[in-house]
Amino acid sequence: MESDLKTIDNAFIAHYRKLIDIQKDVFNECKEYNFNLNSIEITQAVHDRMSAFWDFHVGNAKQILDRKINTGGSDFFTETCLLFLKAYFEQKYDVIVTSEKSILKKGNSLRPDISIWTKDYEEVLAVIELKINNGWKGKNIMTHLQEREENIKHYYPNSYFGVIAFWNFFEINSDWKNKYVGLYKYDRHDRHEKTNGYVEDIMKNIELTIQQHFIQK
Repeated sequence: MESDLKTIDNAFIAHYRKLIDIQKDVFNECKEYNFNLNSIEITQAVHDRMSAFWDFHVGNAKQILDRKINTGGSDFFTETCLLFLKAYFEQKYDVIVTSEKSILKKGNSLRPDISIWTKDYEEVLAVIELKINNGWKGKNIMTHLQEREENIKHYYPNSYFGVIAFWNFFEINSDWKNKYVGLYKYDRHDRHEKTNGYVEDIMKNIELTIQQHFIQK
């Protein structure tokens, strides 16, 4: 019997609908998980998720649809890092980890990729910006990030500011691992070497800021 379009496409639809339940289960398990920031397991988990994302979307675009550009991964990168940071910090500390929330109570919005707040939303403890690469800003990206930090520190001078990039564009200097981390060196032949910077490096610095805040309180 000839199949109709709904039947043909049902396997994809059914699989896609199951992802929300899988994500819920993963997140709930992560909230109970004993993370080790002295390992690189979170960085590896981020890499594996991003690789899975690109395996589908690049394959779909190039091999099936003949699309001339790839699906952007910036939102998925943010969601991936957010999942692990939220699971870690909310289980250990009395904080809220969120995304795209304006840190300004009035006036123009300033919405970091990830921000960590006290439970009453009165104080920003940390801001983490996430980049796949240096994007269209190119050589001006560091100026942009420094201005971003200055704007945030104007309102929350004791907050931590850090940036995680998937493809590294940072120079190795005193801010490396303390403020800026790039995870992998991009290679057009897909031989992407790891840097010696990890998501865990940023998380350790965030943790020190949070601990200092609660000690002072």
